[in-house]
Parts: sequence; structure tokens; C-alpha cells
Amino acid sequence: MADSTQTDAMLTGSLFSYDSVPLSDPSTQIRLIDLHPASSYTDDLYCYIYTAPISQAPSYIALSYISVVNEVNDGRAFIPLPLTSSLDTCLRHLRELQRRWQLEPLPLWIDQICINQEDNEEKSFQVMLMKDIYSSAHQVIVWLGPAADGSDKVMDAFAEIGQEFLDKIGDHTSEEHLLSVGRLIEENIEQPGVVAFLSKAFKVFLGLKRERSFTRWVERSWFTRVWTIQEFCLCSDTVFACGYEVVPERFISAVVDFTRCIVLDRCLRERLETPDTPTYSNLASGFVKLHKLFQHRGHSQYLDRKETLEHLLAEVFVGSTPSYVTNKRDKVYGLLGLAGDADELGIRPDYSTSTTIAQVLTQTARAIIEKKWKTQRIRGLYIIRYGSLGRRNSAQSGEAMSSSTKNEMELPSWVPEWNSKTIKTYVATTSYSACGKFRIADLVPTSSPTILGVRGFYVDTIVDLGEQAQVNRLHCPDGPKKILAFFDSVKRLLNMSKQNKCAKNIYATTTHHDAALWRVPIGDQYIAYGVGHQPYKRTDSKLESLYRKFVAYYEDWASREDDWNDYMAAYKAGDKQANLAMEMHMDELLAEGYYLALGNMRCKRPYLTKNGYLGMGPGHSQPGDKVVVFHGDVIPYVVRPGDNTYLLMGEAYCDGIMDGELADTAEREDFYLI
Repeated sequence: MADSTQTDAMLTGSLFSYDSVPLSDPSTQIRLIDLHPASSYTDDLYCYIYTAPISQAPSYIALSYISVVNEVNDGRAFIPLPLTSSLDTCLRHLRELQRRWQLEPLPLWIDQICINQEDNEEKSFQVMLMKDIYSSAHQVIVWLGPAADGSDKVMDAFAEIGQEFLDKIGDHTSEEHLLSVGRLIEENIEQPGVVAFLSKAFKVFLGLKRERSFTRWVERSWFTRVWTIQEFCLCSDTVFACGYEVVPERFISAVVDFTRCIVLDRCLRERLETPDTPTYSNLASGFVKLHKLFQHRGHSQYLDRKETLEHLLAEVFVGSTPSYVTNKRDKVYGLLGLAGDADELGIRPDYSTSTTIAQVLTQTARAIIEKKWKTQRIRGLYIIRYGSLGRRNSAQSGEAMSSSTKNEMELPSWVPEWNSKTIKTYVATTSYSACGKFRIADLVPTSSPTILGVRGFYVDTIVDLGEQAQVNRLHCPDGPKKILAFFDSVKRLLNMSKQNKCAKNIYATTTHHDAALWRVPIGDQYIAYGVGHQPYKRTDSKLESLYRKFVAYYEDWASREDDWNDYMAAYKAGDKQANLAMEMHMDELLAEGYYLALGNMRCKRPYLTKNGYLGMGPGHSQPGDKVVVFHGDVIPYVVRPGDNTYLLMGEAYCDGIMDGELADTAEREDFYLI
């Protein structure tokens, strides 16, 4: 039921004040809005605002949208409350939808209006309530913006194909089939009409992708905002609205999951008679982003499947499309409502000016590490793989730092900044075991929360480095030369290692020394699409032929530099023949796996240690840096020694120790990371 606290300020046109609609207890109450109907889109906006206890609120709709910061003040908005142009447009579309479909209007919850954004104390309490606000809503409307760039065609395709998928193949959103669309397809593919339907669906979205209407749809700002993930996931009834088209999320998730099956399952592609159609390059990019979003939603709907905060942070920020927040502390607070371990971690939103962003991020990292250490339920120091210094993979020694970079340096080196520069390098780490049996983090007490004390052992000191991995420059004019320069530097370090007496002992009982030439550049991890649903694994001997094929391709192009430049110019100009050739080549590279594996090492540098160890380390590594292993993580790290302390430079691969070869014999040390 609604609270008696309400306001008529909008009726008189007087300046709105939140004092007229106070939250007597912002930890248990919310504001709601009644949006009044109108006869046309351009009629003045008029609404009524009041308060209600979250536990007794009437049925309401929560809005998930992007607020572009430019206020509307053109006389149309009857609410004497600053509105952004995007929210003004959204409210007018919602009102028009209600009129066209003769829907009974429900109260709205909209963060920009319902929370006093100038009151940090109220905002802290309301953010704590965000999980309840969205999960208690009758419905959540995801507002993507007005119709544009063929969005109506995309929404219609999702609606038609999504509905047909549910009718012909089954409900993939049920707990029984959650995240198992592949199994649903296998069970029903022999049914009449299923193969024809799936082939049609594939061709429809292939066409939408090629004409870029789907690409532009999925590139809308809503998909880049951190808060929208939580807003999208928590309510059981969620719909996408774009212009005047509305599609239930389950229709879209059906198409997204089916597309993922097409990418991963070569046998399914052959069944649908699409084996020669470029798949990954045409479909995967946008659908991967959507698939991750629906995965978060699937986990959030069931208590026993909820993700940890650490997993959410890594999935949202690491190696992904940039996710934006206005306030950097919302990188954490915007995901708390989805985290199954939020209560255990004890992290509470704090928007007070006395608390810095660095303190929030440090508190979060330490809380996650200490929770693991105390419970031993999740073992490891995995979160420090994304440390604020280590994630700046492209930074070179001596490179001038911008003022923003200097501010980021105020974070301890082991604390993640969680931004677009954070990458996930070692994706198949479950098969590594550099720490041997010492899988539980062994923390050492320190005098400051900004210092992390961990126990581990020293491996060796870096004495030489090669070129950075440049796979991200694959399509640049000098791409082939950059790629070959990287592999040439690996060859140089390998030849030096072969001359090292200690290295002969390292490789005496392991894989042949020469295999390091193709194994080290990809960190001994193989990633292949189209060969099953578990593509991550350690390398094997067949990777040598893939390596040689990969290098030969770019040796050929490097010898014909002018041809390569002409080819790239045609590709960038949109030449159909050049585009098709590139699509087919990328599909081949992605299916074979060496390119993907190398891509995960982008901006890493090969290194050689004093005793002849070869590996891949952070791009800003220097001679004199040390390779170490900490108890509680299965991969090594590169650290830079200081005055009894170390800077964590980042995660590393070190050939010859990844299966615990040194774990039982190395002398233990305490490392203090600052």
C-alpha cells in the first residue's frame, strides 16, 4: 500500500524538492511514480510521486535505461524536475505504448527520479535495496531507445523466431534446461520441420548481421552500462522495448543460445547445411555479449546457481566490451545485487565523500581474498591476476603516464581497477598447477590494508625479453611484419635458452625443448571453436602444424607487402570479395585455435630467465623482475622488487614449472605486495 507521504508540487509548477516526498526510512522505503496518460506523444508529461514500503508496495514496473546527461527544458515536461533527454523520450514512448495497446498503467520506479541523487546517504541505502526493488517489480522494461538503424526488423525477427523456437523445440528457460539449449536441440532435431526452421533462423540473423542492423542494435548504449546487468537479471518478467516494439527476453535468449550452438558445434552447422558459411566472424561478436548477459540472468534466477562477486567482476570487466559507470565505485556496487556471497563479504554501498574509490576497490579485493582464506571453500588468489598494475599490459618501461594513469597508480598494484584494459590471459588455468599441493592462500599479517602479505616461492630472475604479442594488429598495414617480429623474438630467446646449462636440466624430463617455440607464445593453452562445448585445454603435438601454418600464412603476406596493403584497403572499403575472403580466413583461424590462443596473450612479452626458463609475462616487464609462485594460485606472477616489498606486475606463464615441478623443493618466502 502507498504511504501517506506524497506531493502535489508537479500540479502547481513549483520547483520540485525531495523534502516534499521524504523517505522516512530509506533502507525500507521507495518512491514510486504514476505517469498520467495523454492523447499524443507531444503532450506535457505529468506524474504523481509518492512513497511506499518496499515490503508492501503496489505492483509496479521498474525501468532499465541509459540516461544521457543533457536536461530537457523546452516547456514540454510538466514535471518541474530536471529530466534528461533520454528519459523524456523513454517516458513519452511508454505512455504512447500504453495508449496504443490500451494497457492499464502501473506505477513506475525510475532511479533518476525516485532516488535523490544529491543525497549520498539516501543513495547508499537505496542502492542496498536495489536487489529488492528489481526482484519485487511486476515487470522490468529494458528501454533501448527509439527505433533506428533497422531496429524494428531486428525486434520482429527476435519475436517471430523466438516464439517459434519455444513452440518447436521447448522452453530453454526452465530450471531443467537452464543453459542447455544444445541438449534441447539434440532432443528435438528429428522432429518434423525443426531442421528447416533452424536453417531459416540462421539465415535471417546472418542477413541482419551483414546489413549491420543487428550490430547497431547490440551496440546501443544500454548494453555498455554496468547497472543494467543487475536491472535486467533480477525480475522474472523482463521485456525489451525499442521504439514501439516490445519483445520478451526469453524470445531473445532463445535466439542467442541457438546462435552460440551454431558457433560451437560444427556437426550442427553441417546438419543445417551451412559448413561453408562464415560463422564466427558474422555471428559470434554481438551474440557473445548477449550470451554472457543471459548467463548472468540464468544464474540470478536460482538460489543455488548465484555467482560470486569475484566471478561477476571478472566476467563483466575482463576482456569484454567496456562497461561504463558514472561513479567508479559502482563497478562494485552495481553488481552486489547479483552476488550470492554479498552478505558474507560484508561490502555495503558507501557514497560518502570521505571514502575514496581506491578504498572501495581495495576493500573489495581484500574481502574476497580473506573470504576464500577463511572458508577454504573457494581456494586461491585468483583476483590478483587482474591487479591494477598488471592489467596495463601495453605499458612500456619509461612510457609517459597520463594524469588519469597516475591516479590509477594510487591503487595498490595487487588491487584490480576493473576497466577496459583488464584482460583475461590464462583461460584454461584449471589444468595448471604451478603451486603444486599448496592450493590454499597462505596470507601473512601486514600493518596496512593496502599491503597484501602472501607466502610462496621464488622461481628465477628475468634477464631478457622479446617483442610484445601483436595479434591485435592482425588487420593493420604492418600486421604480418609485427606478428613475425614477435615469433622471431621467441626464436632468439629459445636459442639462448638452449645454450644455458641449467635449461638442459629443466627440459630433461619434460617436453622437448624445441616445442617451446610454439607452446610458449600461447601459454600452453589451446582454444578451438567448432569442436565441442569445452574448447579450453592444454596444447598437444598437433599444435606444431597449426603454428607452422599460421606463420607461413603471414610470411607469404609479408613478402608481398604491397598486395597485403591493397587487400586491407579493399577490406576496409567494404569490398564484398575482400570481406568474404577475410571472413572465411577468420573462421578457419578461429576453428583451428592457434589465433584465439595467441589472442589471449596479446601485449604479453616472451621472457628468458637467468637459469634458462622461457615464458610469457606482462608487457611492461623489465630485466631484473622476478618470477614467483604464490600459495593459492596455479599460475606464476612477475613481481618487481623494492625495499622489502614488491610491485605485482602481473600474471605469467613459465615453461617447465606449470605442473608443480618446483613446488615441493623451492624455499618458502613471504612476499609483501604494495
